[in-house]
Amino acid sequence: MANRSDKTGGGASLRFFSPEQADQILREGSRQGRAGSHAAIERILKHEPELERAELWRRIRELKHPARQSKFRRAAWSPEDDRLLRQFYEKGWEGKQYAVRELLKRHPDWRPHIVWRRAAKLGLTGKSINRRRARAGQPWSENDDRILLNLAGYKHAKVIAKILYRTESAVRYRLAVLGKSSRYHREGYARRALAEELHFGSRTIQRLIVDGLLEVRDPRITNRSLHNLSKMLQVTDSSGGHTSPLAGDAAPQAGMALVPQSLNSPASRSPDGVVPTRASRAKRFWEEAAKVLGVNLEAVEQYILKGVLKLCDPRITERSLQRFCRRNGSLINAEFLNQETRAWLRDAMDLVPNAGKGQAERLQASRKHAWTLRRCECGRFIRGNAFFRHSRRCPEATSAEEAQQRSKARAAGA
Repeated sequence: MANRSDKTGGGASLRFFSPEQADQILREGSRQGRAGSHAAIERILKHEPELERAELWRRIRELKHPARQSKFRRAAWSPEDDRLLRQFYEKGWEGKQYAVRELLKRHPDWRPHIVWRRAAKLGLTGKSINRRRARAGQPWSENDDRILLNLAGYKHAKVIAKILYRTESAVRYRLAVLGKSSRYHREGYARRALAEELHFGSRTIQRLIVDGLLEVRDPRITNRSLHNLSKMLQVTDSSGGHTSPLAGDAAPQAGMALVPQSLNSPASRSPDGVVPTRASRAKRFWEEAAKVLGVNLEAVEQYILKGVLKLCDPRITERSLQRFCRRNGSLINAEFLNQETRAWLRDAMDLVPNAGKGQAERLQASRKHAWTLRRCECGRFIRGNAFFRHSRRCPEATSAEEAQQRSKARAAGA
């Protein structure tokens, strides 16, 4: 073709098309994808039957990648290149970056992996712990801060420390100096944040998790909480008493009144009667904990509800929240939500407001208190019975109540 005069790889000459015309047809066909390449090859073979398809496909690849070098081409290293590599590799991370950039300028056809392999061959690369010790006393550069700020919140401090060859404590301290938090954002929703967003009670989310309506990322029970509860039960049994860690908590709290005990039945957890896989997986873990403690499954669920037993990762998965909105959307009172939360539940979580309507109707009596909005002395507006719990802890409300009592006492004395 164009670079083969008028001969092809098989030795046949082009009779109908010129090499430039054949290249133009193949180039235009390759721009239209694989179907266009097939059509261009068929067009050429129709007039040039002596050509081979393999030769035309090879020519298309050459036209698409005209400057591609040989795959196994060896790089020729001069003594000056080795000297530059040794000199700057000893200066730490920034020196290595400078050496790679300088060598790529001198040899435009090289790639970074060629420089890295040469440095490893010369023994210039050491273990990560040695590099970490070498950088322990060095000040933080602008490049280090840039990498740190880009990874903060998305990677754990331990992972960032490995990337920057620093210690974990050094990474946490540097983030504190820069005014950033070392916490990273995990997948899922925190229980407290979700309760505030949906205007649920303080223990409602925990009740939904125990009943299997919401699923967590890791429902296993932590060894520490299991060990502490086991010791507590052993001490109770040895003392001859029958006092349980849950004594005095038999009555449901105000935050638990949102979900009735009837939701604990498998038939009420999903309209189709299917128990979620992860929920059944959680029950298996909790049954194993019940065997260790020597109690039944209901007791373990109560321990989890009261916070005596802790879950390994109690963050709620997005899929379970979406399933909850589809099957039990009526448990969420949309009138208490702001416009942004409503749009989020409707568009992202597929909220069905009438789903599980029979369950929500049984809760109207326990939800009446939420319609009352009261204002505290500190300026906050609080719905329902939670106002009285807040007023007992609020210092401004306490001081205002004491002043009112003193004024009443003066009036009575007068």
